[in-house]
Amino acid sequence: MIKTIFDSNSKYTPFGGLHLIHQQILAKNIPQLINNTLGSRACNARYSYSDLILTLAYIVFCGGECAEDIWHVKDALKYMKGLKTPSSDTLLGMQKELSTESEEIISERGVNNKINVNDPLNHLLVRTSTRLRVLIPGDKDYCLDFDHQFIPNEKYDSTYSYKHKRGYFPAVASINNTPVYIENRNGNCSVKFQQLDTIRRVISLLASHGIKPAYARMDCGSYIKDVCQYLDQEKITFYIRAEQSDSLLYNVSLSQDWKKIEIGVNSYQTCSIEHSFGENTFRVVAYRWLNESRQTNILSNDAYHYLFILTNDRERDEKTIIEFYNQRGNAERLFDIQNNDFNWKRMPFSFLEQNTVYLIIMAICHVLYQWLIVVFSKCCHWLKPTHRLKKFTFGLVCMVGKVIRSGRRQVVKLFTPVNLYPLVFNSC
Repeated sequence: MIKTIFDSNSKYTPFGGLHLIHQQILAKNIPQLINNTLGSRACNARYSYSDLILTLAYIVFCGGECAEDIWHVKDALKYMKGLKTPSSDTLLGMQKELSTESEEIISERGVNNKINVNDPLNHLLVRTSTRLRVLIPGDKDYCLDFDHQFIPNEKYDSTYSYKHKRGYFPAVASINNTPVYIENRNGNCSVKFQQLDTIRRVISLLASHGIKPAYARMDCGSYIKDVCQYLDQEKITFYIRAEQSDSLLYNVSLSQDWKKIEIGVNSYQTCSIEHSFGENTFRVVAYRWLNESRQTNILSNDAYHYLFILTNDRERDEKTIIEFYNQRGNAERLFDIQNNDFNWKRMPFSFLEQNTVYLIIMAICHVLYQWLIVVFSKCCHWLKPTHRLKKFTFGLVCMVGKVIRSGRRQVVKLFTPVNLYPLVFNSC
């Protein structure tokens, strides 16, 4: 039997857990950090940039996918201290305010490459990470992962890519699966086009916040002479997937120093050679295994499949370098999380500049989530730091709450069979 009770005067919300989240965020002065970094809006503006970013974050934490979902969570947000809830139109309009102009560059082949860099939001991204101690300035063991993520879409200014689809091709830098830099590019922009300038911006941004990566991992899209030389000059130990070339394949196949190694359940043969690349000579770690067809390669004169890693690390052994480079697979999981949990695949605008703002704000939401899941997992046995956003939403956010007045103050009553006193009194 189901009995329905209608009480229009009661202030119930199905997202009571948001009040716990907001309490933690206020304790870290995140609203002040956002407003100090992005600056103030017009004197007659009703909403601040902290209202924008926190509202979008809370929409995502509740399982929302777009600004229009504010209407489903607005009742849960209107009683939060220090937070004003904008409408969906205002949320979109404020994001447009934060957009910056793109740089359009014609390549030697006549391709129009559009690159959009949003420095204020990237600074906020790193400052949020350091404020929450997700990244710690001065740590000497950070590894910078850099890659490009193709996001297919049919936006007004999206262009055709070699992926055989229209879309954008943003460059993303991360440390420990935490995004630290994002710049947007149109779909037909080559990943190697002006990549050195992008890497310089990443290193400069991190240095301005006291972060100096000791290592860098990149795929073959970063197999560029100038990039390798710059990283070597900055004393950053890099590991870059080297493109297969006839000369490299031939020189490696002549080596007599092949050693057998085991990585997981697979067996490989590996060796190292010196390789001239630009003005410098670097180490190439090669590893090989028999191909399935057993067909002989005319250059190497054998039936092996080869892979190469270019590095300036001459101290580690080959197995350690290969295993360390293969951890890029975990770093690329970041794209899956951003696309599906934080809605990168649902960009709201028609133009690249405005969608850059959205991509970075969703990355900031991801940083907030990384910190929150660690905080709450210390008190909630059903949450783990490795859980995805859906478990966080169902396990903590979706909790019935009621706002009441008691002793001249506003009190939120949470209805749950779990003891949440440690969360309420900040003892996590």
